[in-house]
Amino acid sequence: MERDTLLKRQINRLSETEKIYKKISQNYSWVRLASVLAAIVIGMFAIFQKSNLLAASAIAVVFFVFGGLTIFHARVKKTLINFAKLISIYRQHQARLNLNWDKLPENKTTFPESHPYGFDLDIYGPFSLQRLLDQCTTVQGSKILENWLLKPELDPTKIIDRQKKVKELSGLSLFRNKLLRLDSAGPVDKTDTRQILSWLKNMKLQTKGWLPIVLSTLAITNIVLFFLHQNALIGPLWYFSFTAYVLIHLAAQMNINRFFSEAIELAEDLRRIFKIFKYIEYFSFSQARQLQEILKPIQQKESKPSTLFKMLNRNIAMIGLRMNPVMAIILNIFLTWDYLVAFRLKKVTNSLQNSAPAWFEAWHEIDALSALAQFYWLNPSYVFPEIRESNTNLYFEAKQLGHPLIAQHIRKRNDFNINPENQVNIITGSNMSGKSTFLRTIGINLTLSYAGAPVCAEHLNTRLFKLHSCIRINDSLSEGLSYFYAEVRRLKEILEDVKNNQTTPVLFLIDEIFKGTNNKERLIGSLAYIKELALKKGIGLVSTHDLELVMLQEEVENLKNFHFREDIKEGKMVFDYQLRPGPSPTTNALKIMELEGLPIQVKSGE
Repeated sequence: MERDTLLKRQINRLSETEKIYKKISQNYSWVRLASVLAAIVIGMFAIFQKSNLLAASAIAVVFFVFGGLTIFHARVKKTLINFAKLISIYRQHQARLNLNWDKLPENKTTFPESHPYGFDLDIYGPFSLQRLLDQCTTVQGSKILENWLLKPELDPTKIIDRQKKVKELSGLSLFRNKLLRLDSAGPVDKTDTRQILSWLKNMKLQTKGWLPIVLSTLAITNIVLFFLHQNALIGPLWYFSFTAYVLIHLAAQMNINRFFSEAIELAEDLRRIFKIFKYIEYFSFSQARQLQEILKPIQQKESKPSTLFKMLNRNIAMIGLRMNPVMAIILNIFLTWDYLVAFRLKKVTNSLQNSAPAWFEAWHEIDALSALAQFYWLNPSYVFPEIRESNTNLYFEAKQLGHPLIAQHIRKRNDFNINPENQVNIITGSNMSGKSTFLRTIGINLTLSYAGAPVCAEHLNTRLFKLHSCIRINDSLSEGLSYFYAEVRRLKEILEDVKNNQTTPVLFLIDEIFKGTNNKERLIGSLAYIKELALKKGIGLVSTHDLELVMLQEEVENLKNFHFREDIKEGKMVFDYQLRPGPSPTTNALKIMELEGLPIQVKSGE
């Protein structure tokens, strides 16, 4: 069954069930209203009849009927919230599958355009790979995913290990969706565990350990002396003990209030984390050995995260009781409430300080892996690439390679290999024929490969490369750089990396080389630059409109030509976007101008 059809069925099924529960919820509302009206009528009748039995009946209706209905109605409302979350999750999956960018959360992270390939290959940006992949619920999970895409560890063992984890997690759809549902913060307001760890590490409760004992003793003394005074057994000695109690209590109150306010600010995140950890603790990963290893800190029997977070949340709930000024006075007069809660909270947080970082680290990794696993689940036809050893002669081998950010129904695929015979590849072709897209297709699939994700291909074998690109260059007004100078600087970076990288070769993707200058200088510069790349054993592709560059194949032994072509049918330019060997036999700039009605004058003989 196609994923889109499956998601539609899930959404329709959940929507129909949601309608039923909405009807039930509405019925509960009417019955609750009816019970209140009935209680009022019975109560008024009881007053009129002066009947204690009727009055008791009215009270019973309020407490038992209305109260019971409220409890059951709350459960229905909770179920409705869960249905709404699940429907939203499935619609997000559908939007990612169909590249419906309008329905995906915006990526608010900003990245520098100076990255070697991120901007050129649409790894980040408004319509980017990262935005497509990132369904992480934590800020740290998104950061891990970002690093896998933009700062990959070029280690075959780690990449293959991550592939295994993604494969295991891709088969656990219920687990992934449950984690998304439990994180009610949603895809935009991600949980930032740094705030919690910082709070655990830096909280300062600067009070002495004997203080609660002294205050409790004084509180009991106050009560005893007060009752003795009320019974005329002694004088108003409680005035003195109460004054001492108040002064000592207020001495550290400011510090405790700050301590409590920080806890209250994190309360929602802590409740959510408790639910997530409790679910992970009891989920069985018996068939997922790789995931077991990651989640070992959370699933260990000795110290369960949910136990400590449950205690933490209970203490924060106790703080909530004293947020009402009247309750705060009552609780603190009789129970020294603030100090007792503060020290209980401090005790729990001390236990969390050592364990929480490892728990969060495991959660963050699962969060990032889930994004890749969901990408694989949505695209089951994608394959995991084989990462070759550096001593192989085959650098890159792809069959039916496509661009994952192009909709499936219009996506074009190509086969392409790179080996010592064609380390440098010149790609020629007409405008709009597909040269730039092909360069990005190679780059974005390599990015996915090194992240441990599946790629848009039937088959892909590749060595590890340090990626560099020069495709989309912008003027830098802040640095006072012209387009041409920005391009020259990028090309210099590529050439220097090609010269200096001995262990991990550079794979370069250069689109329309030196397009920022005139034809004559562009040709001179391009010839010299490409020869130098070939001389330094550079590996990559260069697209160009300059057909003179194809003659380099006669001078450079490890250089080959490829091209995209077009046809004119019924007065329209038609492209098939298929890569072919050899130089382009045609150009189309003049033809495009002619088809659009611009005046074209071609001299005889041209």
